[in-house]
Amino acid sequence: MDIIHNSFFDIVQKSISKTPHDSIMPLKRGYLSRISMVGTHNDVFLLFNKAFLRIFCVDFLGEENPSEQALEDMAKELANLVVGRAKVMTEELGKHFNISTPEYLGHRLVKNYDHGLHFRLAQGRCSIYMRRLH
Repeated sequence: MDIIHNSFFDIVQKSISKTPHDSIMPLKRGYLSRISMVGTHNDVFLLFNKAFLRIFCVDFLGEENPSEQALEDMAKELANLVVGRAKVMTEELGKHFNISTPEYLGHRLVKNYDHGLHFRLAQGRCSIYMRRLH
């Protein structure tokens, strides 16, 4: 999870020049995207509240009033960026895995996960959950 944590901070800082903060408050419901770490038997779920996605839509895309479709697309794009960066960081350590295409799962409640990381950015909140596939 350290690589996912570092990847998340790296992506946010380099994409929108803002620094997220660790949080102890998990986000349980929101815009949910999933990306698989192929070969590791792990799925990564990224859960965002609307405020977090709006920050990215404004600062990354220049969309002041993003549509629902833009928010959903941003949830998928952030999954791709964060897990893609983690893949690169892992390869720098001599390990390899592939990633699937990110999938938007809807505005949902998250449950049945193994590990979680939680972040805040102004009023925005994000949680990243890992689930091992058996």
